[in-house]
Amino acid sequence: MEKIFCYGNTKKGKKALFVSGLGDYSLSDTLECGQCFRFDLVDEGEYECEYTGVVGNSFLRIAQREKGELIFYDTDKEQFDSLWEKYFSLDTDWKSVKADVLSALPDNAVLKEAAEAGKGIAILRQDMWEALFSFIISQNNNIPRIKKIIRQICFLYGKKCESFCENCDGCGKCYSFPTPEDILAAPDKLNEAKVGFRYRYLLDAAEKVASGEIDLEKLKYPTDFEYAKSELCKICGVGDKVSACILLFAGNHLNAFPVDVWMRRAIDEYFDGDLDYKKLGNYAGVAQQYIFHYIRNKQNK
Repeated sequence: MEKIFCYGNTKKGKKALFVSGLGDYSLSDTLECGQCFRFDLVDEGEYECEYTGVVGNSFLRIAQREKGELIFYDTDKEQFDSLWEKYFSLDTDWKSVKADVLSALPDNAVLKEAAEAGKGIAILRQDMWEALFSFIISQNNNIPRIKKIIRQICFLYGKKCESFCENCDGCGKCYSFPTPEDILAAPDKLNEAKVGFRYRYLLDAAEKVASGEIDLEKLKYPTDFEYAKSELCKICGVGDKVSACILLFAGNHLNAFPVDVWMRRAIDEYFDGDLDYKKLGNYAGVAQQYIFHYIRNKQNK
């Protein structure tokens, strides 16, 4: 997959880096399938599919106007190479990954249909700490409320990015994510964000990471998956589902297979209640996203 780069202007004359040659990559499917919580759809954007979000200390406005092309506002090739290519997993041949997933269960019609419907999904490579914190918040929660809590936490603890969304009103959408040390310095702010019963879980996570008891960077692939999961489960409130989410969406463990309410429903309804994810091989987590995307869209329709 050979990427093509060019600088140009958007519909409204804003400078942007246009990246094409990305195959079936779908920005909306990738950002709307429950992987991350810091990207928001632009209601009146220049293109039908357009988002703003924050990664690290960098604010990004990104759009897609046609299949296989992404538009990065106010971005140069150097920043793309150092940050965005890796974060959006644009260095991965997702067509080959899809073929590998289907080869694991070649006779399964549901998986084939789900993979075709979700072929534009890529697995992001997020920051491990942010993923840990965010998926603790995700417990017994829905996506709009998760995003609202995280925005408030970023506003209370974080710093405003150098570049930010137009007419930013302190909504938290343009603020960096707090570090474990930030949380420990003022833990009561968590209650202002209404994290509820998750307060002690978040505090325990911050304490264990800040102290070095758990080194998140050392849990990334190719570290053994079961070991990485057991380390994360030492944190209060982190179990199989949350640890699998962290390792899949941040740790590059593409074999991780989170099972939530949607996935349990999909397995019961479409796989007769029995789906051994280990049979899906090294890309079981990609299959999980295909199935998750498939059942959510089917239910919504």
